[in-house]
Amino acid sequence: MDRYEDREILRNGGFAENEVVQLNKLRKDYSDKEKNQAQIAKRRLEFIRWLVSTGKLSEQIA
Repeated sequence: MDRYEDREILRNGGFAENEVVQLNKLRKDYSDKEKNQAQIAKRRLEFIRWLVSTGKLSEQIA
């Protein structure tokens, strides 16, 4: 289902046009937040890999 169909379903369900716009904005904001969180997690893992590969981090306890 594409966005146009989603909007039509909402309109047919009784949502006003401004409510449909707000829901679409909420969907986009949520999607953007998810992408940002995934990118942050990826950067953290890359940093940890760098720490391990350079010997600055190991499993040994001093």
